Amino acid sequence: ALLLIGLTVLSIGVARPAAGVRVPRDRATGMMDIDVSLSMEATDVLPSRIATAKLAGKQFVRLLPARINLGLVSFARDANVVVPPTLNHDVVRRGIDSLKLANSTAIGEAIYTSLQAIRTFQSATAPKHGHHPPARIVLLSDGTNTWGRSVGSAVAAARNAHVQVSTIAVGTPNGTVTIRGVTQPVPADNATLSAIAHETGGSFHTAHSEQELKSVYADIGSQIGYTTEHRDISWRFLLGGLVV
Repeated sequence: ALLLIGLTVLSIGVARPAAGVRVPRDRATGMMDIDVSLSMEATDVLPSRIATAKLAGKQFVRLLPARINLGLVSFARDANVVVPPTLNHDVVRRGIDSLKLANSTAIGEAIYTSLQAIRTFQSATAPKHGHHPPARIVLLSDGTNTWGRSVGSAVAAARNAHVQVSTIAVGTPNGTVTIRGVTQPVPADNATLSAIAHETGGSFHTAHSEQELKSVYADIGSQIGYTTEHRDISWRFLLGGLVV
């Protein structure tokens, strides 16, 4: 009976089974894009959308593994690299504190700007003839693209670069903001943000409070920091079969 069991275990080992294990991503690059359009001043998320985004953004930086290079892009009418990808996460936190509100919302430009920042960083740091490390964009916004290149073209560019874009919709359908004495509705545009994530292979989240955003960022930080790989574990079965 023992011989039969041993042969069975050996045969499983010969079949070269593999198991999915979580392993760290080396030299991965993340870009965090934060919407600083005037609609982020809305207070349907207390104390305001932009204040909540800043607090949660800094929480994300703290949760992200230290080995991950992280950059920061702010976007309204223009998209600007506030901090290029770096292992110095304190600089990113200070960059988040410095964000100021401005007119319009250029989501497409934000994605293009992040892709360019990733390319520049990878070209400067990747070994010759080596594979580029993985990269991911986390985009936090509340509104519809109103300026610059289209979201569709930006999504195509991200797909061509094999960069996933995870999106977070901040705000509620009933948000309003007063600009120059005029109160305007500024509902969170979940449909656009969901489509960006879906079409690039990223994940879409909604968040109506700081605590929700913290949990979302923790989830995405884990996705950036780790990947699942299939590894050969046949040696375990071969050894077990021989022992039996």
